[in-house]
Amino acid sequence: MTETPISRGLLSDQVYERILASILDGSRAPGSRVVESEIARQLGISQAPVREAVKRLVHAGLVVSVPRQGSYVTEISPAELAIARTMRASIEAEAARIAAGEISSTDVARLRSVVTRMQAAVDADEWAAFRALDIEFHRGVIASTGLSVLARQWDTLEPMLVSQRAIGDPAYLGDRSRVVAWHADLIETLVEGDRDAAAAAFAEHASGARDPDETR
Repeated sequence: MTETPISRGLLSDQVYERILASILDGSRAPGSRVVESEIARQLGISQAPVREAVKRLVHAGLVVSVPRQGSYVTEISPAELAIARTMRASIEAEAARIAAGEISSTDVARLRSVVTRMQAAVDADEWAAFRALDIEFHRGVIASTGLSVLARQWDTLEPMLVSQRAIGDPAYLGDRSRVVAWHADLIETLVEGDRDAAAAAFAEHASGARDPDETR
């Protein structure tokens, strides 16, 4: 893979964003090795900022470091992922139940802006950006409740969901514009204020129970 030159500035931040983007767009799969010397060589920089960036990714839960073996994109078992998905559905359903009918106009506008940018990312074939925005959308719904207990639970789960491609899967081959429209529908359930309907819609979305390529 040919890398564009890295610009001047805080190198570790830029390297962090490069590696994160490669995880988000699927080019670094769960379990794949993150080789600091290789990344430094590709970017034409020393290993020090790469090492710092990898440490941040480990702290975020997106990479694991194994003594004397190296660093790898986080990978969990299918059983653990199934539990994480169930927990995600529960957290998002509860957040939607709380937010329905009470979400502020500012938060609604922010979520709609995210959906607009998701469509722009689809149009530009920018899958790392699309996936990052998908994550931003769901994090934003959690934040709209103002409840730190939900935010903390989401922060614990998010690295696992991201590394396992359980949010905005870059391998998805269907019509991503329908995925964007699904997110727009989710916003409307919050605005309409039916708590049970909003909770059910978010739980369905989080569990992947509905195929967005089906007729809406």
